[in-house]
Amino acid sequence: MTNADILRIAMEQHAIDANCSPDDFTRTDNIVVISKPNENARRYLNLPFFCDLITYGSNIVASVDERIFDFVQKYIDTKYPHGCFELPQIHHLTNEFSKYGFLPCYQAEYWLPDVELLKELPCKYETRVLEQRDFKELYLPQWSNALSSTRSHLDRLGVGAYDGDKLIGLSGCSADCETMWQIGIDVLPEYRRQGVAAALTSRLAVEVLKREKVPFYCCAWSNLGSVRNAIKSGFRPAWVEHTAIEKEKALEWNANKHFSKKIKNTSDFWTNIDTLISKSEIAIDRPKGTKHPRFDLIFPLDYGYLKGTSSMDGGGIDIWRGSLSDAVCDGVICTVDLLKKDSEIKLLIGCSEEEKNIIMGFHNESEYMKGAMIRREINVN
Repeated sequence: MTNADILRIAMEQHAIDANCSPDDFTRTDNIVVISKPNENARRYLNLPFFCDLITYGSNIVASVDERIFDFVQKYIDTKYPHGCFELPQIHHLTNEFSKYGFLPCYQAEYWLPDVELLKELPCKYETRVLEQRDFKELYLPQWSNALSSTRSHLDRLGVGAYDGDKLIGLSGCSADCETMWQIGIDVLPEYRRQGVAAALTSRLAVEVLKREKVPFYCCAWSNLGSVRNAIKSGFRPAWVEHTAIEKEKALEWNANKHFSKKIKNTSDFWTNIDTLISKSEIAIDRPKGTKHPRFDLIFPLDYGYLKGTSSMDGGGIDIWRGSLSDAVCDGVICTVDLLKKDSEIKLLIGCSEEEKNIIMGFHNESEYMKGAMIRREINVN
């Protein structure tokens, strides 16, 4: 294969993943398409995407949920596509996607081999080519980048480095789609900085190409050790991809996945809201399904107030109560009413994302009343 062949195959596969045309990645204008499932997509992708931003350098192709089509179209309306993958612009995605229960999460650089540079690099340790049958006893924590215990049937080929009978490094590849195999690498800590990773990665890439498949490599651009390994092994940057996933999964994604459960929200505002609710009795005077006393509106959820509190209208602080058993207040709606000429807050207690959207629709249905939501971004446990 030539480098042009490899890039073409990558774009053809990406077009399947993103539900677009391969030519879309070489355009100068940014485009948005609706994401759809495809049985020929890379096996590890969770399709349809809520939002996946892809750039091969000349533009952005965004594969998205139809609910955010217009928003993303405006977001990528720029002459500087690289900025859409960086802070502070990412904050705009966070603010919008959280309304639907999603957050920006996976951001990585993907690499393809340069066949003019790729060659088997030497290794001071013995190396062996391993087939799928050799992996059975190797699904261990120290080889979790080279092999995937959750998709073991896709692990097709590997190269191991041995110090005597001891496996000290392993590069493995997963048949993530028909034409492309993804390479991962692990080296035991005491054997690093000896060129083992690059020797295994380069040899495996050569072996993959012999089987007429395209090897590709992925890493976070902040993982400089992995970046250096890719470069040394004969790979070059090909594309960057940014994917949004469900909020709960995003907050627990990285190695310190329990961090979001350990931290406490120290904001005085939310702490005081919690204290106010815990020391007040909730009164539901307008249950779900009842009619509004003055307007032709039906309350979509239980609506009431906190007894013993006071709001702008002289009554108690208004609350919406949702269906979640974990009755935490993780949102406040601020309303402006032109008929009453006042502004109030509504506390959202135990409301799911769907219920929050319903409530927002209720408070924005009239031309005289409009509401905006403040979200509590950190879960309290």
